[in-house]
Amino acid sequence: MEELIKEVQEKFGIEVKGMDDAWRLVEWLEERGWVVYIITARGRKQVDAWHSSYGTLFAQFGETPNFSSILEGILRVALLAKKLEEEGVV
Repeated sequence: MEELIKEVQEKFGIEVKGMDDAWRLVEWLEERGWVVYIITARGRKQVDAWHSSYGTLFAQFGETPNFSSILEGILRVALLAKKLEEEGVV
């Protein structure tokens, strides 16, 4: 998780210490046209993002890309979206 937090700080300039900081990434996604779904249930945690120019990307517990918490899922989805933006896909 430390490497993930470091990568987010490098890419976004946000030092992630908790969900308040991660929520800033959700707002970043929203500003760029992403719709973000956060789903929690017993045995299921999921962070999905959808964009009209791309479709769906997600992070889901137990599936690729795997994550262990909603916080981590938000970080992973934001980094995936940032990569698509850098590549000119969205």
